[in-house]
Amino acid sequence: MHKMLKTLTWQNRWTRRWQQAHLPCGLLSCPSPKSPWSRLLTPRTGTLLQGVFYCQPKCQETALKAQVAQLYQLTPPAPPSNRIPLGLLMVARGWLTHEQVVTALAAQQSAQTGKIGDWFEKLGFASEQQVPSALGLQWGCPVVSSLDTTVNAPFGWLPLAIMDAFQMIPLHFVPATNTLYIAFGERVDHAALFTIDKVLNCRTRPCVRERKTVAYELEQMRQQPRTQEVEFGPMHDCAEIGRVSASYVSRLGADDTRLGRIGKYVWLRLKTGTSHTDLLFRLASEDPIRPNVLRTPRTPMLPVSSDVSLSAFQR
Repeated sequence: MHKMLKTLTWQNRWTRRWQQAHLPCGLLSCPSPKSPWSRLLTPRTGTLLQGVFYCQPKCQETALKAQVAQLYQLTPPAPPSNRIPLGLLMVARGWLTHEQVVTALAAQQSAQTGKIGDWFEKLGFASEQQVPSALGLQWGCPVVSSLDTTVNAPFGWLPLAIMDAFQMIPLHFVPATNTLYIAFGERVDHAALFTIDKVLNCRTRPCVRERKTVAYELEQMRQQPRTQEVEFGPMHDCAEIGRVSASYVSRLGADDTRLGRIGKYVWLRLKTGTSHTDLLFRLASEDPIRPNVLRTPRTPMLPVSSDVSLSAFQR
């Protein structure tokens, strides 16, 4: 039995070496042999970075630092504006009146806190189901009735810091289409979805759920240990991010590395066999991201009248 396992291990090792021998290194300045036969005889400890093969740790470290530098210099996109103001949409649906919207806006401005949808509920103008339904219409997304997160994707959960920043939770994964559905409790952020697509190598689709429910689920997650996540910050130097990242790739023996910029973070996912580790580098140049933060109008609240501008119905 021992001899058979030893034979299989030997065969797997040479099979992997044969496969890697036919993969050119993604680094143009790589000093390794160019001939496949020379590569076969030369030990290669290669890994993948963004789906591209790099034959040696030094090659991957060079490429990793270059990509981190590009992500570091990116300017995060501004939060997208609402397609249709929430208050206007609910008035058009007959769920609210013009006077109720203005009253809720006045209460929000006076308290200088809270979402306008929350004020609709606090004042008894709308039910808990109407606000998520309006958000779904606002962003063109389906509304989920429950957060049954028992179905876990093969690549595991998203980092808690990212989920908390965007108030979102992975909801369901469909293996047949490699699609991950993500429930948002506030603003749907398509830039974040694009980065998740790239890092997890899947398709993402947004949906909407009541904000309080999403916040409650995130609070429950904070009580659980998350040993596969490591957060650094604030980081002032992209070269330092590259060095730390390369060190973790080498230490963990990662087979595949993917990275992207999401909000105030540079996010790396290191895969080693069937397990993974998430590295989050919080950039010092960024303020703590909280999408859809209330911006108090600089002008006084307009009185209740029929000529209130449509901007007053903003969420």
